[in-house]
Amino acid sequence: MELTKPWSYSALTAFETCPKRYQITRVTKQIVEPQTEATRWGNKVHKALEQYAKGEKPLPPDLEEYGRYVRKIQAIEGRRVVEQRVALTKDFRQTKWMAKDGWVRGIIDIGVVGSETAYLLDWKTGKHRPDSDQLKLFAALAFAMYPWIDNVVTGFIWLKVEKFDKEKFSREQLTDIWNDFMPRLNRLAIAYDGDKWLPKPSGLCKNWCPVGRNLCEFCGGQ
Repeated sequence: MELTKPWSYSALTAFETCPKRYQITRVTKQIVEPQTEATRWGNKVHKALEQYAKGEKPLPPDLEEYGRYVRKIQAIEGRRVVEQRVALTKDFRQTKWMAKDGWVRGIIDIGVVGSETAYLLDWKTGKHRPDSDQLKLFAALAFAMYPWIDNVVTGFIWLKVEKFDKEKFSREQLTDIWNDFMPRLNRLAIAYDGDKWLPKPSGLCKNWCPVGRNLCEFCGGQ
């Protein structure tokens, strides 16, 4: 079964973490995901680095140490990209961010696009959790966005722990990248088609789920 609904990597992982929570927060939208201290800090960092990379504002004193990453990236020769929004149609063609034919969406935090290779990076403000699949998706989006490039280097910069994860992809891998996602997208499509969103109990239910006990028996909240 093919997925016709628009998706992003964060949406896909949210579904896989718990289909029921996904339904309540993203489909029926009965509950809004609450802002946590970690998400507020992450949003602050992303916005500050975006403005700094665009030359709009200096970094605030508590974030100045991260400026060196921006300067190092932007020293690479090529076209600079900052907070680049990418949306593709079902046939992998570029479209406008909120266009009705948008099928997959992603945001590139910072990067440089050269004549043959693109270097695209994502700021991470949480714990170090490598995820090669997200890097694969960045590469697939980049190959559609920049049809002249043959290679993409994608990576995560983990700001708190000062770690750097990266992978390199060639255009020859593009079909395999999309094929790797299809089984996961098919499971999401089946949930939409049957309107079946089963809860996935875990250690997150008791203290970290906003859904509420009135909507899910496993939730520890009210």
